[in-house]
Amino acid sequence: MAVILYVYAITRDAVTPDCEPIDPAGRFDTAGHDGLFAVFTKVAEEELSQEAIDRRAGDLEWLGAIGYRHQAAAAALMKQTTIIPLRAFTLFSSEEALNQYLHEHRELLQKTLGRLEGKCEWTLRIEFDAAKFSEALVQRIDSLRELSSQIESASPGRGFLLKKKLDEEKKRASRDAEQQVVSEIERAVLEKLSCDTVAESRLDREGAFPQINVLLNRDEESKLQELLAELVPRYDNEGVTLALTGPWPPYTFANA
Repeated sequence: MAVILYVYAITRDAVTPDCEPIDPAGRFDTAGHDGLFAVFTKVAEEELSQEAIDRRAGDLEWLGAIGYRHQAAAAALMKQTTIIPLRAFTLFSSEEALNQYLHEHRELLQKTLGRLEGKCEWTLRIEFDAAKFSEALVQRIDSLRELSSQIESASPGRGFLLKKKLDEEKKRASRDAEQQVVSEIERAVLEKLSCDTVAESRLDREGAFPQINVLLNRDEESKLQELLAELVPRYDNEGVTLALTGPWPPYTFANA
């Protein structure tokens, strides 16, 4: 039976995680030397060939189990050493091919490990209450504030038309205003923590709420929590809710 390697992460040390590999019958192993290693599990090629993956693309239970075990392995490794977490389904044909990859990309991989050393990723999710944020736009945008002022002193007929115009202008302004909020929050993070960030809009996240990914030194978590406590009341009246999750393996920053 032909085997291939399922690789979880590139690491600084030759360590293996204390958790279940993607194949419960398998085990973790390492390849590499001199401060540059890869953690992998040997799997049957027929189980994870491209054809097999395509065939099971709609099997959410199977995909979810692999994703969960992959994430658990990366999280466990992160507690032991500096890692470059790899995406799920990173496969190599053999240990020789994996060692060749480590050799050919040694300088870049070691540089990336140095940049990620002592750091982890946090995610600041920014959620918007559509109705409440729509009302708050009037205070954010001068042209909407002017329209709102005109409505207050307009006759009933003119007021009706102005209200329709105001609603249309709010819809047009909403996306830009939302991105402005994300930029404000990202700027606040950078000013307080002087760290690397990657902001993802709804467009980047296929319609999901925007978020800001933060690469943070492990000893600065309390500063991020302090900033969150400051930002929550600042944006609450606008219908903006902030949620912080982490620490995560630094997937967003692994290839930056």
